[in-house]
Amino acid sequence: MSNIITFEYPLNEKIRSYLRFEFLFSQLTKTQRFENESDATVFFKALFELLELSDRCDIRHDLVKDLRELTVQMKGWLKHKDVDLKAVSELSCEIESLIEAVLAMPKQLRYFKTNRFLTSIKQRFSIPSGCCNFDLPQYHFWLSEGTQKQSKDAEVWLSHFAVLQKALSLFLKIKRSQGVTSKQTAVNGFYQGAVEHCCFVSIELDTSFSVYPMISGHKDRYSIRFMSTDIENHLSENIKFNQICC
Repeated sequence: MSNIITFEYPLNEKIRSYLRFEFLFSQLTKTQRFENESDATVFFKALFELLELSDRCDIRHDLVKDLRELTVQMKGWLKHKDVDLKAVSELSCEIESLIEAVLAMPKQLRYFKTNRFLTSIKQRFSIPSGCCNFDLPQYHFWLSEGTQKQSKDAEVWLSHFAVLQKALSLFLKIKRSQGVTSKQTAVNGFYQGAVEHCCFVSIELDTSFSVYPMISGHKDRYSIRFMSTDIENHLSENIKFNQICC
C-alpha cells in the first residue's frame, strides 16, 4: 500500500516566514494540553522561538496585504454563475474581520517581556539541559501544578497570537486549495522546473521510493535533487512525483 509524503518549499522570503510561523503554531497547538511528559519542553521551546521570530520578522503588514488581495480575487469569483455566492460572501467577511483584527494587534508583545515566569526561564531553554530542576526550580514547580493549570496558562499565552494564527492559517489554506497539480519525472533523480505566479511548491512523493527531495530555488525557478535515504546508495533512477504550485 502506497504512502504519500508532502514536502513544501517557499519561493520567496515572505512565504518562508509564513511557513515558519505556521510550523511553530502547529507545535504549540499539539502540545498545549501537556498530555505527555515531553510536551512541556516542546511547548516552551516553540513558544520562545515564536517570540524570537516575531521580534525579527513582523509579518502583519505582508499578511494584511495578502489578505486584501484575496478579497479582490473573491469579487471576481462572484461574477461566475456557478459560484456559491453565500460561501464566498461569508469567507470575504471573515477575511475582512481578520484584517481589522491583525491591524489592531500591538506592534510589540509587551506582555511576554513583563511576564516574570517566562522571562526567568527563557534564557535557560537555549542552553543544553538548561531546564533541569536544579537550574529552574520555578519551572520544576510549575510542572508539578497539574495539566489543568498548565493548559490554562498556555491558553493565556497563546491568546496573544490567536488572531495572527487564524489569519495566517486561513491564508495558507486558501493558497493550498488554489494549487495547480501536475505529474513530473525527475530523470536520474534530478528535476528543474519553471513556475509563474507561485509562492511555494509542494512535492508529493510515494515513500516506497525511499528518497527525499533537496530543493533549491527562488521566485520562478527551482530545482530538485532526490537523495536516497540510504547514504551508501547513489541514486540514479527516475522518480515520479506530483508538483503542486501554490
